[in-house]
Amino acid sequence: MYRLPTMVEIPTAIRGKLPPVTRVIGLDTEAEFLYVTTATKDTSAKKKGPRAKKDTSATTPKSDVLALDLGSARVDTVASGIERATLGPDGTLYTVDAKRRVVTLARRVRVAWPQPLPGVPLQLFGAADQRLVVADPPALITAAADQPPTSRPLPAGSDVAATRWGDLVGVAADSGIVLIDPLGRREAAFVPLADHPRALVFSPSGHRIYVARRTEPGLAAIDRYDHEEIDGIALPLPAATIRLDPLGRWLLAKPAAGDSVFVVDLPVKRLVGTLASAWRTDLPDIAPDGALLVRQGDDVVAYRPDSLAATGRVKGGGADLWMLTGWRPRGAYRGAFGDAGAQPDQGAASDTAGPEGPMYVQVSTSQNEAWSSEMAQQLTRAGLAARVLQPRNPDDGYRVVLGPYPTRAQAEGIGRKLGRPFWIYQPTP
Repeated sequence: MYRLPTMVEIPTAIRGKLPPVTRVIGLDTEAEFLYVTTATKDTSAKKKGPRAKKDTSATTPKSDVLALDLGSARVDTVASGIERATLGPDGTLYTVDAKRRVVTLARRVRVAWPQPLPGVPLQLFGAADQRLVVADPPALITAAADQPPTSRPLPAGSDVAATRWGDLVGVAADSGIVLIDPLGRREAAFVPLADHPRALVFSPSGHRIYVARRTEPGLAAIDRYDHEEIDGIALPLPAATIRLDPLGRWLLAKPAAGDSVFVVDLPVKRLVGTLASAWRTDLPDIAPDGALLVRQGDDVVAYRPDSLAATGRVKGGGADLWMLTGWRPRGAYRGAFGDAGAQPDQGAASDTAGPEGPMYVQVSTSQNEAWSSEMAQQLTRAGLAARVLQPRNPDDGYRVVLGPYPTRAQAEGIGRKLGRPFWIYQPTP
């Protein structure tokens, strides 16, 4: 475990020991379970008789899913011989084995689903209400433990993506983007694009889709509700893969050629710059505090995405598997203000406006009220005076803010201690 953005190791933060890990699935911050995969042990040699042979019928390597309890340091096997696994937005773990059987783990309760999936999926997406959305071309399957799977046509495409809560799936087809409701509440929509789409990603709130095109430089942007292309993002070269940070402030794009990453300030659609970096499933990525982590040679380096100034380095960390999370050990969370060497001035966060105020430290804005409320609760649990300001106009979003504070100087001082991007917001009379 490393503290961001300085990348200083916290050697006593996590106890326990894991076998060699092949993949990090994710961390359920509420249950404090870290989920990883490890290679399934080969038991074929234990068969009786001298003619026992190794089973060569499997076409893909299978894995065991392990759960490390970060509180007790206990390691348990959740499922064995799995083909696919993912973590849903509410912390639910989903696993699918070679026989298409599904096992979930939510709030420390393990459930084996009574009905298998129609096929071994190509991609899994965890959704709300512990539903599973499965991309298994030519079908899009929606399933849950208490109901049989339902299937809808899934067009062939180069890439498939889903919103954070799994309420909409996008497919990069030959001449545009197909938008499908997994629950079938509305007909599929098609948004044509001039160039063939290559990869796509939804914004954290789910109201926009960013699309990489095969030949044209830059990215297209699509409005989820109006089903039309809107303002795009200019880049020097076509992008092959794109990622967004958890708050939708920063976009990372991998050029179609070379090992580098474009860093885009998304609210103003400005290319900040380019960094040399290998591109894998875990890195480069943006941490919840706003730090950018990239692999460079044998090391992992942390940068400020707004200035591309290096803030920390882990020598030899390039060979490791990385996961970026806002979780901190119980009893060891000093909060953002503790990291900055100061204590929060809770008295300053009052409802009394000063001569300039009220002034708020805004850390996020979104059209998704549930997502904003969840973020405010996380900040509150961290000891910060967070709240959600309701939209004043139809075009406004739900603002996650700290404060209010009586002066701009005081608000900016609090914001600088956060270690993450922020804006100063003053409501209009």
